[in-house]
Amino acid sequence: MRRRRNREQPHEPFTPTTSGAIAIAIQEIVTVIEILEHAHSQITELSDASNETISSASGSTLIPSLYARAGLASINGRHDIPLLASEISLLEAAVINLESYDGNETVLCAGYELLDNFTYRRRNADPLSSVHGILTFAGEAGDTASGPATPSLA
Repeated sequence: MRRRRNREQPHEPFTPTTSGAIAIAIQEIVTVIEILEHAHSQITELSDASNETISSASGSTLIPSLYARAGLASINGRHDIPLLASEISLLEAAVINLESYDGNETVLCAGYELLDNFTYRRRNADPLSSVHGILTFAGEAGDTASGPATPSLA
């Protein structure tokens, strides 16, 4: 027997279970992606682990989400995107794994510098919302100063 959905109750918008995220600048996104890609490359080259294990150990599964958030932020005229605490943990794992897998010293230093900065910023986490399945900061999903965030089909 199928359960009927009560159509009189409005559908609640997506609300993440986390209390918020830190704001990271576009240049920091570039650095995070470089670190994750380097970790993936090094672990792939020096490990015989499965692709799934390598993706988890390198944090490379985060890259598509970062690109999506950066694109949405760009459309909205913002210069920062949200990064969840669990995603900071992925970066931390990638940096730690780079130490074991002969990571480039410059990349390691950049990774530890970002981790220090992100740890400090965790105290000021911002609330989140979702636009088309992409995490964004609450309140930025509406119209921007230059017009709506999504193109008009009219």
